[in-house]
Amino acid sequence: MSPAGTSPADTRPASTSDGSGPGPGPGPGSDPVTAAPPADADRFLRRIVRRETSAPRTPSVVVAMVLLLVLAAAVGTAAVVALLDERIAGVDPRAVVDAGVRAPDGLVDAVVIAGGAAIALLGLWFLLRGVLPARRPRHVIRSARLGVVVDDEVLASAAARAARSATRLAPDAAVGSVGRRTLDVVLLPASGVDVAVVAATEAVERELAAVDAVPPLTPRVRVRSTGRIDG
Repeated sequence: MSPAGTSPADTRPASTSDGSGPGPGPGPGSDPVTAAPPADADRFLRRIVRRETSAPRTPSVVVAMVLLLVLAAAVGTAAVVALLDERIAGVDPRAVVDAGVRAPDGLVDAVVIAGGAAIALLGLWFLLRGVLPARRPRHVIRSARLGVVVDDEVLASAAARAARSATRLAPDAAVGSVGRRTLDVVLLPASGVDVAVVAATEAVERELAAVDAVPPLTPRVRVRSTGRIDG
């Protein structure tokens, strides 16, 4: 016999909405929220980083399409004008073709070879632009959770600042530049001032170790042989 004021249905243990308590789990119509797999997140970050560090090939594609459109328009216009027995700017396209046919054999061969070489070089340039990797002046910073991209100018400025701090030079007495795998710092001390190149190199190395850029950078610290005259 059930207690007073309760029914057999009321004595069942309650269930929680997250399924942690006793009772049935979510119904068939519920949509549990699941986190994205780590592999998918890594692929997404790699894709974003690759897009931010790779230079777009849109200008090359636009130039190629414009050249093809101009060539097609020129050939089509010449064909239509020749069929209509008209002239383009006072020039008959058929007369131009006849003059080319009547030209000496050596001249025709030279023109054909020169034109073919120009077209081949242009095609090779477009091919290399499409195949070879093009990169922006940026580097990737290692991070376990985020995709961090930094401009090379920021890295060069940080390295120059570290070298200036280690050698106590003026703010404009160090210039940095970043390549694909090298970081050059040029120190510009005043005339007659000795600079501790080893200390500057160690400071730049510590700065790069803290940044941990990808691809890794090799620091090179140099002192300009001709000193400045501060006045």
